[in-house]
Amino acid sequence: MILNSNFNPKVEGIVVFSKSLTSWFSRNQEWLAYFELTHAGCTQFENSATCSDDIKILGKMANAALTYIEANNGLSAPERVKRAEDAICIIYEEYKEALSDNARRQYAIYQEQIDEFENANVEENINTEVITKNLVKRNGTKNRRPGKGHRH
Repeated sequence: MILNSNFNPKVEGIVVFSKSLTSWFSRNQEWLAYFELTHAGCTQFENSATCSDDIKILGKMANAALTYIEANNGLSAPERVKRAEDAICIIYEEYKEALSDNARRQYAIYQEQIDEFENANVEENINTEVITKNLVKRNGTKNRRPGKGHRH
């Protein structure tokens, strides 16, 4: 994985310790770079009235992850990666209801979260189809039972 040049060069060397974190940064690096969410302390959108919830939440995730990744506090690289993953996961779970469908899929760090989202969408679509079919039957479009105005 090659990160955008706006990221601190140390980030790429640490992120590679985790497949999940590498995948998350790969999927989101264009948005992170575009909105300048490429360094610890990138909180410029948290209180913005004009910014979407998706970008505010991405900013929280990036800030938390990059704070652990860039920290030089005696933790090993794998420990920093684990803490960054946990931070992204906690923020995702806390705010996932506020995210758009696309952002839910994009911002999830673990495959299980993506699978959970996909399964929920499939179930919702199935339920919608069943309700639609029942409404068509109730309206009488395919109903052959005699009703008001019918004589047999």
